[in-house]
Amino acid sequence: MAYILNEKLKNLVPYSGSAGVYDVRLDANESFLNPGELFKEELQAALLEMPLNRYPDPSCRKLREAFGKAYRIAPERVVAGNGSDELLSLLLGAFLQDDQKLLTLEPDFSMYGVYAEIYGKQMVSMEKENMEIHVDSVLEKMEREQADVLIFSNPCNPVSSVLKRDDVVRLIRSTDKLVIVDEAYMDFDSEDSVVDLAGVCDNLIVLKTCSKAWGCAGIRLGFAVSSEEITGVLNALRSPYNVSSFTQAAGCVILNHAEYLQKAAEEMKASAAKLYAGLLPLEKCGKVKRIRRSKTNFVFIETERADELHSALRERSILIRKTAGNLRITAGTEEENRRVIEALFELFGEEREQK
Repeated sequence: MAYILNEKLKNLVPYSGSAGVYDVRLDANESFLNPGELFKEELQAALLEMPLNRYPDPSCRKLREAFGKAYRIAPERVVAGNGSDELLSLLLGAFLQDDQKLLTLEPDFSMYGVYAEIYGKQMVSMEKENMEIHVDSVLEKMEREQADVLIFSNPCNPVSSVLKRDDVVRLIRSTDKLVIVDEAYMDFDSEDSVVDLAGVCDNLIVLKTCSKAWGCAGIRLGFAVSSEEITGVLNALRSPYNVSSFTQAAGCVILNHAEYLQKAAEEMKASAAKLYAGLLPLEKCGKVKRIRRSKTNFVFIETERADELHSALRERSILIRKTAGNLRITAGTEEENRRVIEALFELFGEEREQK
């Protein structure tokens, strides 16, 4: 007799990260800066001192202390994970009972829905108004649907819109339900962060990652910040030794260079601003519906020609992200930005004004 997968597993599809070799890769919101080159000696020294025959520190003590110092957070309220994806998986898998509902605000990070489906959770989605979050509408939706957990990214991935801190605080304090704020891109402009309230508001969990502004996607490191009660639950749920010794050491090296992190974030934002400015004429002449100004390291383009443009750019060895029926382009080096801008002007049949 042949083994038959259950129906839930049959419907799953892998995450759609693109494979292949491209001259220009601006699809994954990675940093074009590599701190591994700048801090090579420190990273090598950390590796040489590492006892590879021993398990990593299960509590990630030094790493949590470094994170706590950087963000002015008590280390006891911090949990480290194998990327924030591991923490998302734990949160959406374990913090919802079978009869409870998760509310997502679309468009948003696609993995929220994937994890909810994997664990068989009930999920309701709410379309944002003009791709912006309106707190009163969200609270009304939570009440009407009897949602028990709300999750959203701020700044939003993929749109790049930002919900102001005062509005996030009002949302959190207007409900006794669990609110998970994914601040993967908040390090680019931290004035609207609520990480300092994680633990003050007992229904708040804030997620952070080192993959974006830190430029360390390769080491797979993320953090959850919350009350000590929720932190204790997450520590019980996560796998023992879930963060490798090298990842812990590399994270400490990077976190101990606060000035670099700030400078790198500013450089990536400057690149995004130039990319936006270079593409803006396509909006002004009506070739695309809208190009959103971003405080992050990417630009979001609203266009009805997303499929066509995405495929045409791939043929030119340029990879960007097609998402939410539109296009998201990571800010790259000056040369990478130039190539994608020129390619899009060519595809739209427009002459680009040279400066």
